[in-house]
Amino acid sequence: MTSSHSSMLLGHKQASQIFTQSCARGTLHHAWVLAGPKGLGKASFAKRAAQYLLESDPLSPLTRPDLEVDPSSQAAKLLAARSHPDFRMLQRGGKSDKEEKKARENGVESLDEHELKRNISIAQVRSLQSLFNTQSSISTFRLVIIDAIDDLERGGANALLKNLEEPPENTIFLLVSHAPERLLPTIRSRCQILRFDPLNDDEMRQILSNFDPKLGEADLEALVRAGEGSPGRALQYVSAGLAELEQDAQEIMRTGDRDNKIKNGLARKLSLKAATPRYHAFLDRVPSLIANEVKNRQGPKNIRSIEIWRKASDLAAMAVPKALDNQAVVFQLGSLMGSLALHQQQA
Repeated sequence: MTSSHSSMLLGHKQASQIFTQSCARGTLHHAWVLAGPKGLGKASFAKRAAQYLLESDPLSPLTRPDLEVDPSSQAAKLLAARSHPDFRMLQRGGKSDKEEKKARENGVESLDEHELKRNISIAQVRSLQSLFNTQSSISTFRLVIIDAIDDLERGGANALLKNLEEPPENTIFLLVSHAPERLLPTIRSRCQILRFDPLNDDEMRQILSNFDPKLGEADLEALVRAGEGSPGRALQYVSAGLAELEQDAQEIMRTGDRDNKIKNGLARKLSLKAATPRYHAFLDRVPSLIANEVKNRQGPKNIRSIEIWRKASDLAAMAVPKALDNQAVVFQLGSLMGSLALHQQQA
C-alpha cells in the first residue's frame, strides 16, 4: 500500500493521534467537532479522516498511524469524483442556479464567498436520510462531513440533533466548527471535541512552499507573518505580492512618509482593476500591522496608537461593502499608518 501524507495535516499531530488511537482501540466516537480558528486545515483533516475510515476493512483493524491513506484506493478515486456512496459532505450551496451548477461541476470550493448562500439548510440535513436508510454500500463506515456546522440554520441544527441522539449504525459525523462555543449545547454534549491549534512558523513555511515552490524568501516570510499560524489565511495572500506591500507599510510607519511619495504610489498601484486581490490583501493586513506596532507602545503613545488602529480597522472593514474609492481608501490607511510615526516622534 502506498501512503501519502498531506501537508495540510502538518501541525495537527496530536489531533491525528487522538483520532487514530480511538480507531485502533475500537472506541471511535460517532460524532466529532473539529474545533479551532478558521483556516487551520480542519476541513482537510476531516476529508483525510473520512478517507481513512472509508478505506477500512472489517478484517483489518484500523491501526495505520498518522491517518495514512492510499491515494490509489477505490475510496480515494470515488471521493475525488464526488461519487462515494457511503459519504456525504454538507456545505453552503450557491445563491443562484448558475452558481449551483458551477458548484456541482467544480465543487463548492470553486465559489467565492459572495456566491454562497448564508446557511446550510434544513433540506440539506434531511437529504442525509437517503444515506441512513440503507446499509453502507462498499465500506465499513458511512461518513458525514459538515463544513461548517456553524453555518447550519436553526431548523437544520435541530434536524441534525435527532441523528446525533440516535446515530445510524456505523455512521461517523465530522463537524467542522470555527466557533464551537456558539453551537447548541445539546449538539456539543453529544460530540467529542477535537481541538486544532495554530501552526508554528516552520510548519507554515513547509505548507506554503509545497503550495507554491516559486515563492521568494521575502514573500514566504511575509506570508508566514500574515498567516499567524493559519495556512488558509496565508494562502489567500499568495498572489498579492505581500512582501512589497509590507515593506511599503513598514516604511510609512517608520518615517511617516511626510512627502506622501509612498502613500501616493500605493494608492495608484492598488486602485487598478487588476490589483483587486492585492487591494483586498492590503485592507486585511494593515490593521494587523498597526496592531503589532500598538503592542510595543506604552502610556499615552499606546492610547493614541489604539485609536489609530480602531480607525484603520473600521475603514478597512467598510471599504468593500460600501464600495469606497480604492485610491482614497489606500491613501487614508497610509495616512493613519504615517501618523503612528508622527506620534512616536512627538512622544
